[in-house]
Amino acid sequence: MKFFFTIFIIIFLVLFCLFNGLAFGDLVEYKASSFYNALSKEISTPPELTLTPLNEEETEKNDLENPKTKKEEILAYLSEEEIKNKENLQLLILPKFKIKAPIKKVDQFNESLIYQKLKEGVVLFPGTAEPGKGYSIIIGHSSQYPWQEGNYKSVFSLLNELSQEDEIYVLWQGKILIYKVEEKKIFLPFHKGGQTTEEIFPIENKPILILQSCWPAGVDQKRVAIKTLLASEIDL
Repeated sequence: MKFFFTIFIIIFLVLFCLFNGLAFGDLVEYKASSFYNALSKEISTPPELTLTPLNEEETEKNDLENPKTKKEEILAYLSEEEIKNKENLQLLILPKFKIKAPIKKVDQFNESLIYQKLKEGVVLFPGTAEPGKGYSIIIGHSSQYPWQEGNYKSVFSLLNELSQEDEIYVLWQGKILIYKVEEKKIFLPFHKGGQTTEEIFPIENKPILILQSCWPAGVDQKRVAIKTLLASEIDL
């Protein structure tokens, strides 16, 4: 009996990993890359340098030039076609993972329509504010079966790897909105007897963006939510 149970567990784990290969592949690649970067940094630690502090005029000049530099950095994520149409872009960029996805709008809560739009990108949850204008929630898949349609089946598979002060870019209505991660929570959703996102992260009189997905990848049991706060904006 124990033998058959062991075989069952092995088959289950193999199938689970196979069906959620995209999400786990993203996670393994990210972890391996992080380990390699940390190792390289440790091996080739540069010597200590004595830095001459900038005077006030130079600091001011650098501060003025910084928005342009940041804009160029963000535009580097865009294709030629996206740059041509940049004034109309509705795009989410997670620079830490080099991930970008279109933001799709749904005017009213309709589960089947939301599910359809998730095949095309991430979704601005209906009833929440547009980015930069209040309390916004954007949802996306962390994992989907390989045979299901869409190019964004694991777009939020690495959401749990975001850390405080990580930047999130939103291109919206001719502006680049730069958010910074403040907090991360994992919780049981309301329809499973838990809490709503608004209870986890109460609405404030600030431009807040919540990124949310199922957690862990491949399981629809809990949710991971990342609270970010608008830090700055740049005209496109």
